[in-house]
Amino acid sequence: MPILVTGGTGFIGSHVVEALLDRGERVRCLVRSARRLRWLAGLDIEVIEGDCRQPGTLPSAVRGVDRVVHIAGETFASKEAAFFESNTAGTRNLIEACLASGTVRRFVFMSSQAAAGPGTRSRPAREGDSPRPLSAYGRSKLAGEQCCLEAADRMSVGILRPSAVYGPRDTGFLPYFRLVRRGFLLEFGTGEREISLCFVNDLVKGVVSVIDSHLESGSVYFIADSEPYAWATVEKVLCAHWGMKGRRIIVPGVVLRTAGVIGEAYGAVTGKPVPISRARVAELLEKHWVCDSSAARRDLAFSPEINLEKGLHKAVRWYEQNNWL
Repeated sequence: MPILVTGGTGFIGSHVVEALLDRGERVRCLVRSARRLRWLAGLDIEVIEGDCRQPGTLPSAVRGVDRVVHIAGETFASKEAAFFESNTAGTRNLIEACLASGTVRRFVFMSSQAAAGPGTRSRPAREGDSPRPLSAYGRSKLAGEQCCLEAADRMSVGILRPSAVYGPRDTGFLPYFRLVRRGFLLEFGTGEREISLCFVNDLVKGVVSVIDSHLESGSVYFIADSEPYAWATVEKVLCAHWGMKGRRIIVPGVVLRTAGVIGEAYGAVTGKPVPISRARVAELLEKHWVCDSSAARRDLAFSPEINLEKGLHKAVRWYEQNNWL
């Protein structure tokens, strides 16, 4: 039976689709428009047009499917309600369609560390901690997790909370890479910044592990490199790649908060998704985004293979080869 992947046209989803095809799986992708396949164009997949926000489009997507990898969702939006419409209600709609199908036996939900909130090197975020998301995005993902847990007694459910993910095709870190390439090292506020990272191909291995494993339904796992990184180390690797020294620029918190207010106002007026908001600023000003992925290593045999230096080189080379930098 085929595996259904939502969000396959995006950064993480496209890598998941390619990995599943490489191991001989039949893959069906739910996309909003078959005319905009992006990274999926030319791949041997079945395409179904639909939208998780529109329940009527989902029965045909899940028909005859036994496994679902749900990655689709909003990371930027013009208003808070849009996050919940996609990441929460959309997830609930898909789960209900899966339960009604009678064939889906494994549902994998791509959540985020944003659903759990920050953590430090000495006290990283762990699966058993009480979540404290800082943004509407994080809250909507956490509510999506709850939708999954409510169905865990009727369908095998696995939830992944990846840390910050980077690699080829990523647009999240791209603006910062462009700044560093031009010699600017931005520091939001003052003080050392620590972050858990994961190269996209390592995350994909975690997804495949959840698909294959005999995990307890409702299990939640952080996915990240074994150790967190100081952000200064990330900048050092990037500068070394280009053989340059950067100029550090401190962006005061008040400037960021003002930008967040302006960003929200712009989104409200135009209806366009915005990358900066007051909640996003709260995440940027949080110095420590560290999580503990030891449970995934224990239960899923998850073992990251791409270290920071190798991963950043791979990402930057891809950006350069595709004229993104």
